[in-house]
Amino acid sequence: MAAIRTKEDLVDRIGQDHVWRLREISELKNLIEEPSVSNIRKRVLCRSGIALLYAHWEGFVKKSGTYFLEYVASQRHNISELRSNFITLLVRGKIDKASDSNKYSAFDEVTRYTIENQSTRAKIPIKNVVDTQSNLSTTVLKEIMWCLGLNYELYESKEKLIDLKLVGRRNYVAHGESIEINTEDFIEMADEVLGLMGTFKSLLENSCLTEAYKAA
Repeated sequence: MAAIRTKEDLVDRIGQDHVWRLREISELKNLIEEPSVSNIRKRVLCRSGIALLYAHWEGFVKKSGTYFLEYVASQRHNISELRSNFITLLVRGKIDKASDSNKYSAFDEVTRYTIENQSTRAKIPIKNVVDTQSNLSTTVLKEIMWCLGLNYELYESKEKLIDLKLVGRRNYVAHGESIEINTEDFIEMADEVLGLMGTFKSLLENSCLTEAYKAA
């Protein structure tokens, strides 16, 4: 797959990943609302649908977030030009090494590296940074958004919905537990997940277009 180097590349790649998820969720909603579908089938579709909604939520955050990191890394900015979260990402390995030694002097390497390499190109890591831990709760989401330099505030009012109604019920389904999800409940959740994904998409695109990932 082609590298993500321009704003247009990033917006297109995020859009492509978003649109097929939107279509699949919309198709499932239409199927569940179809009058000819029996009640027992609707119950099965709603239960399995919750797992699908969660999969799209986790998948979109992981895919689009990684695309965003790839874009920022490709801009060839110096360390001094980036927000502190990206600098933390690139010195994480040095911090871990210093922590293992348990010596203040070891941390000085991290400090000196940061001070002495302000004009050096930032080599931002991409792989495994957007780690959903296969359980994208709001605690995990908040950490991912910090790594990407995004504002978490828009999700604060949705924390119970994400943790209890989406992640919690997905875990019940995934572990084979009995849980009742009716048609109205599923449709509401589908719309909420589409909103969650849309918010994440907008935050990434706005950060890209306004270059909010750069130091003030």
